[in-house]
Amino acid sequence: MSEEFDVREDFRTWLYDNTGPLRLTARRHARDHQAADDTVQTVLESFWKKWGDAEFREKVKNTPGYAQRCVINAWRSTERSEAAERERLKKYSSGEPVPETQDLYSDIEWKLSLPPMLEQLEPTWRSVIELRYRQGKSFAEIAAILGISESTARRYDKGALNALAQAERAWGEKGGRDGRL
Repeated sequence: MSEEFDVREDFRTWLYDNTGPLRLTARRHARDHQAADDTVQTVLESFWKKWGDAEFREKVKNTPGYAQRCVINAWRSTERSEAAERERLKKYSSGEPVPETQDLYSDIEWKLSLPPMLEQLEPTWRSVIELRYRQGKSFAEIAAILGISESTARRYDKGALNALAQAERAWGEKGGRDGRL
């Protein structure tokens, strides 16, 4: 008589047996219990997504310390990214001037008043433009908000401004008012 394998029940059983030790591992490394629990939750979520793969499931069950090592690595990764963000924000909150990009287009307010043009931009480019020119955020702040590097925020800004200028030129060729949108 063959029984059908129940992935959900198997994960639930493994989870019941291992959540406590994983939380203890995280709490030894974390500065507070909430951060430790968040780290464990992140690891467990990634395990659940892969639990249907028999090879992964056997690796987790049969490799001593694998789950604990995943929790420690997740914690270290979180700490590194948070430390980098704190350092980036500290650098620019100390009064040091934030480097600006070259103002490619002086009439940016006019361009931002045109929602259809903005909707054509890629979502991250649109976010950078709105944070930069509507909310007056620095590139360091934009990078921290969007979870990207400062140089990436600058590249997105430049790409979005170029795309807006190209759309403006295309509209002008189609006979927009005075060559403008």
